[in-house]
Amino acid sequence: MCHRRICQPRFLRIAASVAALAAWLCLAAPSLAAEAKPGEPAAPPVPPAIAPLLDAIQAQDAAAAEKLARDLVKLGPQGIADLCGLVVAPGKIDDSKARFALHGLAMHTARPGAETERMMVCEAFRKVLAGPAPAAVKGFFLRQLRLMGCPKAVPAISEFLLNEELSEYAAQALVSIGGEEATAALRQALPKATGKCRLTLIQDLGVVRDAKAAPDLLKAAADPDREIRLAALFSLANIGDAAAADTLMKATDVEGLYEKSKATDAVLLLARRLGEAGKKKEAEAIYRTLWQTRADPRDRHVRCAALRGLATVLGAGAMDDVAAAMKSDDLQIRAAAVEVAATLPGEDVTAKLIEQMKALPPASRADMLGLLARRGGAAAETAILDAMKDADEGVRLAAVTAAGALKGDKAAPALLALVSSDNSKLRDAARRSLERVAGDPASAAIAAAIPSAATPQAKRDLLGVLMVRGAKGQVDAVAAIAAQDPDAGVRQAAMGVLEYLAEEKHVPLLVGAVVKAKDDGERGAAEKALGALCGRLVKKDECVDKIMPAMGGADVPAKAALVRVLAKAGGPKALAAVRAAVKEADATIQEAGVRALADWPDASVAPDLMEIAKTGVKQNLQVLALRGYVRLANVPADRAAAEKLKMYEAALAAAKRPEDKKMVLGAMGEMKTIAALRVAAALVADETLKEEAAATAVRVARNMGDDVRSDEAKADVRAAMQKALEILKGDNVRKEAQGVMQRLDRK
Repeated sequence: MCHRRICQPRFLRIAASVAALAAWLCLAAPSLAAEAKPGEPAAPPVPPAIAPLLDAIQAQDAAAAEKLARDLVKLGPQGIADLCGLVVAPGKIDDSKARFALHGLAMHTARPGAETERMMVCEAFRKVLAGPAPAAVKGFFLRQLRLMGCPKAVPAISEFLLNEELSEYAAQALVSIGGEEATAALRQALPKATGKCRLTLIQDLGVVRDAKAAPDLLKAAADPDREIRLAALFSLANIGDAAAADTLMKATDVEGLYEKSKATDAVLLLARRLGEAGKKKEAEAIYRTLWQTRADPRDRHVRCAALRGLATVLGAGAMDDVAAAMKSDDLQIRAAAVEVAATLPGEDVTAKLIEQMKALPPASRADMLGLLARRGGAAAETAILDAMKDADEGVRLAAVTAAGALKGDKAAPALLALVSSDNSKLRDAARRSLERVAGDPASAAIAAAIPSAATPQAKRDLLGVLMVRGAKGQVDAVAAIAAQDPDAGVRQAAMGVLEYLAEEKHVPLLVGAVVKAKDDGERGAAEKALGALCGRLVKKDECVDKIMPAMGGADVPAKAALVRVLAKAGGPKALAAVRAAVKEADATIQEAGVRALADWPDASVAPDLMEIAKTGVKQNLQVLALRGYVRLANVPADRAAAEKLKMYEAALAAAKRPEDKKMVLGAMGEMKTIAALRVAAALVADETLKEEAAATAVRVARNMGDDVRSDEAKADVRAAMQKALEILKGDNVRKEAQGVMQRLDRK
């Protein structure tokens, strides 16, 4: 059973309908112009003043619909009455234009400040209700009156409350209109109503919260019909009638789970309404009854709801109930108690929670610590820090986790003391909490603790914490560790932090770290950090200008690293240095130069790479260059397809090994042009490439989708797919080829 109209404001319904109106207009427009066929009943004649307005209806936006409504208002009472006369019962006559116009008129006149217009339209609609129109037509006008809200139409609307076909529309309209007259009409109709009409009235009397209807609703709560009973229970609850408490409570004592659940919902709703009305004792009595009597584990959700209700009604006065719930063996009830306790205000509540925590079992103490962290305050902080020394490991872990929510100046020292703990669980929990502790003072405390940390692992862990925190204010301290710590692993970890946090002023330090590195691990970490920094600097030449002088005195591994870093900076200065490196005699420097070109941020180096791919002395350099060139086919990302294909064709021509050609074909498979498909299809003749070429043709054809226009293109695609099906063995790629063929057959 759905209580469907719990007081959505009329203006919200109107606003929602405006968008629907434009959508309806677009959908209805094609049929609005339809004429009656010979032999079918003709639509009522359209008055001359109305015809142009209806003929103008077509797919348009909400603004155009609003203009139409303004023009309709100008027709005056008689014109609107004539428009109402064009609405007929559903059948073969198309009255959608008239219905659309009247619906728009109802929404237009429902706006604030349009009382005079609204009364004029309302009167026209009222007269339809009073006339001989079919029920289906009257239902349409009742729905429009619901949108408008016309108190003067209440008597006319009320006539349909006992009409089995129209009672729902009439009741909805009265609920929307509101006020004593509309509510009285609903109430007075109830004793005479039966069946569907009675159910509708019972529901809506609850929606309008009519206290005067309570006696009749109490009778309905004992009705043999289950839907009537449940509707009455909801309405009594929503009205907030304290006298109905016993009736609602007794209704929960049934065998059927559905009815028991609905009746319980009604009891909880009644308690909430009583609390909202200031009747706290009555609400408390209901909540306590539910808490005490619903002991079945299947009813734990009811007990949780009752506990929340007690907290809402009593505030801090519910503390004893909450504390008792925290001792429950039921995990869900304990969790609900913690949630409730978090909402209770006041330091005195915090103090009571701390006192209660001392007597709780370990699992409940652990729950309580998370609650105290959420509540905050000096007393809560002290309790959490004290619990970090608890005898129970689970409580200590919970306290360490809770400490992550505290202020850094209080929590950081205690957490730092655990970073070197022998207990891995406590150590990991402390690290995670240090990542969360708020404030720059915490970051400063962490950075200050690193040099004196007990083990290299602890130092690395704390450096990781600073990286997670994004502690830019401590980057100088990290740089000092990267330069001075005696442990190579710690220095590398510090470089890892600098990779993300270093600033322009740290370029010299990182260049020096590359040059002075004692092994490949340190050099690699410094290279990554320097490359990342050069890549994110706006003034990239600032980075290049620091690297260039250092290259002259660097040994081969360091110089190679600096050459690779130049690719992250880019620009003419860096490119000149990289081109020079490619021509050096040392093989390591040469390779570094080619790698830098292959990683270059723009396509200006494409000719360099192609030249190396064609004429390079060493095969590994040819392969590196070719891969870099193929990557640049997509740089920039919006490169024209024809230009991209031209680069792929050049790469295929330059490639000396089948595996390199396959690499090019793999990249070309992302294209979606007939020209690319033809290139791939042509390579099927190459015995060493036929499978890769066929698969590439299938991928390109799939990417093209329905964008195969000319007969010539269709023939080429079909031929390529047929050839692919002859060659390819894999199920997935064969299915794709067959799918392409099926699309061609549908065209």
